[in-house]
Amino acid sequence: MRNAAKKILDKTSVDNRLIGASKRLKEEVRKNMATAILAAFAFMIALVWRDVVQQGVNKLVEYLHLQGDGYTFTVITAVVTTVICVFGMVYFSRWSEKK
Repeated sequence: MRNAAKKILDKTSVDNRLIGASKRLKEEVRKNMATAILAAFAFMIALVWRDVVQQGVNKLVEYLHLQGDGYTFTVITAVVTTVICVFGMVYFSRWSEKK
């Protein structure tokens, strides 16, 4: 009789572990899906801002009456944007780690 009760308890323990693992997997999948969707939205925002920055640089070049090829100004835009974004990434990384 004890062996039968022990087998039932062991089976219940295994079932509980499987249910727990299933719930954790579901939570992890949901978390990763949310991260992917947020990244897609961020990418769309970046594409829109790219056009805004490009037009701003073009207006600045026009205003300052600068001469040069488009490649030079594209490189300048990329460098300025990269510097701003790196500062933003550092700031928000530190902000997110605060408790």
